Amino acid sequence: MKKLQEEEQQLLFDYDGPSDSSSIAAVDFSGTIEKSGDESASFERAMHLAGHGRYHVSLMLVCGLISIATGFQNSLSAYILPAAQCDLDLTSTEMGLLNAAIPLGGTLSAMLWGVLADATGRRHIMIWCLLIDGIVTLLSSLSQNFPILFILRFINGFVIGGPSTVIVSFLGEFHPEKTRATAICYLGMFWTISGIVLPGFAWIIIPLEFNVVVCGLVFNSWRLFVGILAIPSLVSAFLISKYPESPKFLISQGKHKKALQILREVFASNTGMQAHQYPVAVLTYDHHKSNDECNSIKATVSKMSEQLHQVFAPPLLKYTALISFIMFTNMFGGLGLGLWFPELFNRFEAYYKSHPNQTITVCELAHLREENLGLTNLQSVGHVHISSNFTSQIISIASNLTSISVDDTFEKCDSFVDDKVFINTIIMGLSCLLGNFASILLAGRLDRRIMPIATGVISGIAGVLIYFLRSSTQNLIVACLFSSLSSTANVVICSVIVDVFPTNVNSMAMCAATLAGRFGAIISNLLFGLLFKTSCEIPIFLIGGLVTCGGILGIYLPKNLVDVPEKNRRSFPIPQKNLPEDMEKQMFNPAG
Repeated sequence: MKKLQEEEQQLLFDYDGPSDSSSIAAVDFSGTIEKSGDESASFERAMHLAGHGRYHVSLMLVCGLISIATGFQNSLSAYILPAAQCDLDLTSTEMGLLNAAIPLGGTLSAMLWGVLADATGRRHIMIWCLLIDGIVTLLSSLSQNFPILFILRFINGFVIGGPSTVIVSFLGEFHPEKTRATAICYLGMFWTISGIVLPGFAWIIIPLEFNVVVCGLVFNSWRLFVGILAIPSLVSAFLISKYPESPKFLISQGKHKKALQILREVFASNTGMQAHQYPVAVLTYDHHKSNDECNSIKATVSKMSEQLHQVFAPPLLKYTALISFIMFTNMFGGLGLGLWFPELFNRFEAYYKSHPNQTITVCELAHLREENLGLTNLQSVGHVHISSNFTSQIISIASNLTSISVDDTFEKCDSFVDDKVFINTIIMGLSCLLGNFASILLAGRLDRRIMPIATGVISGIAGVLIYFLRSSTQNLIVACLFSSLSSTANVVICSVIVDVFPTNVNSMAMCAATLAGRFGAIISNLLFGLLFKTSCEIPIFLIGGLVTCGGILGIYLPKNLVDVPEKNRRSFPIPQKNLPEDMEKQMFNPAG
């Protein structure tokens, strides 16, 4: 009898398929294991039994480095353009195009990476995209003219869009539901850190004065800065290659053996026990796929088509549209109005230096021409450089439509960047970091809809307050509040996507929402640039109203994972092993 039990136990470990048994094991993460039942468990339970410790900490650090690398690429242009403008003799339009290259490339590739990640896996997408991004960034540091630099920056934007969205799904799928939202909030903290570290690097490197010419190639401080920013992408590509594919993704593909082996490794790393002591022998999942289903290009394309159908068809369609609109409103504000705060700092500072002891509102400031503000002599009033902030290049494009001539404000090209630009950016980044910490403390303790609602509504109100600002100090306070809430809202919306969308389509849902958000950012910047001087009130109240509306719509977010009815899925064959008939009936019979 004992021998028969041992043979059945071995069959359970070898079997790569489903089990509907509900008996599971309980784990005490202090190190003691209590086994019960037949040792089968759902993914959530199995992940919980694997514990939370050293493995998750190391994975978080690697994913955090990836997040920092993507953050660096998204903000890089803001700091190199003042120097590159002089070095490459750039016009305002060319500077605007360089600043738009990253979001343009990211927008065009947004859906592609989601489809590929859900069809072929998250890990390979991140490794190859990060490698390409690092290599292209190194090549960018050697660019000697505008066309080459623009093409390379566009490629950067195209490939970095993969890791920036896929990393959220990848990390979330290594966590059970209880800790998933908190983990994603921690990941958002690393993105915020990139916004603090990057201006610090720029502050140290770009002011260096050297000029090396080798074989006709000029290499100076801003090119050194670009080259150094390739390191995080290359290092993170190497580090993530040391980690396996998401176990939840593997289960969704029917690769239960591989998923179980990964969970055993996680368990051993977290608890210090042997992998064979992991109390789960069989993983259960409600959607299966044979291991051979994606071995051909035709099958991959077919699966991609199926995923698109699921995301943009009932019952997921309404949630895809809802979350995409919420992300649209969030980035409409956060990457629209939010990116104009540094420019407002410059305008307020220039005005008060030429008009001491006077006050002025944002819209009054906008209605005045630069020559009336003393902006024609910026070099003599504190070296405030219009091209030195994150959105100045959008201003350059809009200037042709709003009678603001950026180029005319300078008698000569000056690549000097005022320290206040870096200081204010760092302060705003620190405020966003506080918002991340708050979201970490609250994640898992509140209904998942509370934080998107609260951050959206409050940041919308903060956006409206900009209309009443009368000083650069007030601008800094509102900028910190608005930026902190917007970045926090972005993170919690991503965590909601991972929680409520099925594993096989959540990367695509993430990319769809990101695509909508990037469109929101582009539209917002264009509207602000077109209307800021002539009808300043319209974009301010429009942004504030839309962001508030997005927050209110958070009420309709689902509370739990959205289930896709079986009729909306394709049927996939499940590979059968030669199991004893009685055991096979028990494992596939829900009542067994």
